Amino acid sequence: MIKKIGLAQVDSSADWKENIKKADKYAREAARQQVKLLLFPEYFMTYYPLRDGSYQGKGQKIDGEFVQEMRNIGKRYGIWMAFGMNEIGEEKGRSYNTIIVSDSEGNQRGFYRKAHLFDAYQWKESKQTIPGDQIFQPIDSPIGRLGIGTCYDLRFPELARLEALEGTEMMLYPSAWVSGEGKFMQWKVLLQARAIENEMYVFGCCHCGEHYMGRSLGFDPYGREILRGGLGEGLLVGEIELDQIDRARQENPVFTNRRKDLYQLFRIDTVH
Repeated sequence: MIKKIGLAQVDSSADWKENIKKADKYAREAARQQVKLLLFPEYFMTYYPLRDGSYQGKGQKIDGEFVQEMRNIGKRYGIWMAFGMNEIGEEKGRSYNTIIVSDSEGNQRGFYRKAHLFDAYQWKESKQTIPGDQIFQPIDSPIGRLGIGTCYDLRFPELARLEALEGTEMMLYPSAWVSGEGKFMQWKVLLQARAIENEMYVFGCCHCGEHYMGRSLGFDPYGREILRGGLGEGLLVGEIELDQIDRARQENPVFTNRRKDLYQLFRIDTVH
């Protein structure tokens, strides 16, 4: 059975209320196209970095106004959503980079705090962000069992593999992939590799705007590209057929052929 996922490739504002208006617009169109889950990028609630240094001051609680409004939108249009927010932390001057998942009834179904922080390419995300300390626990959704990583997490294949071992059928990477030489090539190769090596669907929804490149992507369990965004804003819709995961894993049973006896040093088999 074919189902649809939507990626809202957007350029967020510093004003969360403006971003709520944008979310309503994309959710309405996604619902019209019978999308079951709509993915927004990292930093959707509040654009990062802000020139005046006010990003932390704009943070909210995980059950604050922004999240409540997003959940209301999901309920209004009968659609699941995953979106990035700026979550107030317990440390002054630093907040969590958090992804929320809500269902079509407006219930919060899970959240993930970005674990691997982007201290690279002259950026220092850890100066303003508290790292999360837990891997996302996969959850069932209308388009399959979901796993989540955020942007820089994509460069750490252990995260996707551990979620795959927990039954994930689809990895979502809400991102704000910084523009630069060779960055799209890396983005594409890494997303495609996560799909091929775990034989599952992988979607990367990338922020666009001043610092970020857009060009969101989606791949099926064979590594075939099924959607691609441009440089600007837009709604991308991709089709999912979960039976392809079973076919790929029967044809090339990588999870059966893994040498688990060699991996104990890395504790990669501590999950079931």
